[in-house]
Amino acid sequence: MFDPRIKAMLPLFAAVFIDIFSFGLMYPVIVALFHDPAVVGIYRPALREVYLSLAFSLFPLGMFFGASLLGDLSDAFGRKRTLMLCMAGLAVAYALMWLAVETRELLLFLAGRLMSGLMAGTGPIAQAAMMDRSTDEERGRDLSMVVFVNCVGLVVGPMAGGALSHLDLRAPLAFALVLCLAALALIGLAPLADGVLRPLRLSWRRPVELFVRALRHPVIGPLALTFLLFQLGFALYYIYILVIMQRVYGLSSLELGLFSGTVGLGFVIGTTVVYNGLAARLKDERRVAAIGCWACGIGILVAAAPLPVHVQWALAFIVAAANLPAFVGLLALISDSASADEQGWALGIGAAMTALAFFVAGLAAALLTMAVPIWLLLFAGGLIVLAATMTLRRTPAVRPALAGK
Repeated sequence: MFDPRIKAMLPLFAAVFIDIFSFGLMYPVIVALFHDPAVVGIYRPALREVYLSLAFSLFPLGMFFGASLLGDLSDAFGRKRTLMLCMAGLAVAYALMWLAVETRELLLFLAGRLMSGLMAGTGPIAQAAMMDRSTDEERGRDLSMVVFVNCVGLVVGPMAGGALSHLDLRAPLAFALVLCLAALALIGLAPLADGVLRPLRLSWRRPVELFVRALRHPVIGPLALTFLLFQLGFALYYIYILVIMQRVYGLSSLELGLFSGTVGLGFVIGTTVVYNGLAARLKDERRVAAIGCWACGIGILVAAAPLPVHVQWALAFIVAAANLPAFVGLLALISDSASADEQGWALGIGAAMTALAFFVAGLAAALLTMAVPIWLLLFAGGLIVLAATMTLRRTPAVRPALAGK
């Protein structure tokens, strides 16, 4: 029989799924749209390259500022209303992008990307609402289900984006729009209780203050810089390997979706197998993160070479699987370097740094792609990831034991 608790939390699982699903869904769609013959015929190559980079970078820019905005709204209006606002906002964003595909008006598409980034904070809010409903005994099981939902979204999102855009560029946008509206209805009907609400205080400076505070922290500063460099280098790879696979290897939108799904599968294996294995064997998060950085950076450097297409597919899986031990290990080091009353702030560093890294990667590449070949961006990304290990060497091993993991 279906667990009543799980049934009651289905709206929250839907919000978590859409948050991660929509991230991967759009990358194959973006590459396919900007190489569509109608778009190529309307926009000059230089302008199209700028718009392509903005399509990649506006989403993380929205995330960078939207995370704190949604946190403020959640404190003031409650998690249920904020989740409903996010779902409605995402639905509007996908409607804008659908209209952009219909009209080939890329500025509408960019507006939709920015808005979807601003509304892309449903996952943490939904997870917090789940933890409010969980007892100490249930919390571990509920968190494991959240990880499972995230893993499914990581793999299914890009594959769905590629498969649906292969049929019609509007199809993935319509599918995402329907999902958002369905989740909006489920959340609206769900009996979600809110805790004590606070007066609304909106601050657009909070993400910047978080960033500056992290870098100035005597212990967390080097770790935050390491995390930023690591994510910046990986972002250059993650964004532009799809462009290379389309331009150089001629992958269709369906094949791009499968390629992105391979990356998502690498994330899943990296989280569930590679990280746990390294953590149990090494019992030192610093060494786990260093191995992940080295493997990820070397894999990206190799991917910059003119390799056979099947080798690029294999490398994509390896790079993604190596990325997660570094990602999780660095976040664990940051968390363990913070005091008890700094944990919420410390855990927010990862999201802020990731969003900033992807924004900078997309924006910087908009200028560089006019002067340098794209493979050089991948090579630079690999070097930046390896450079992250240099700052990591300045940090102490703050987690001596991981045997219980």
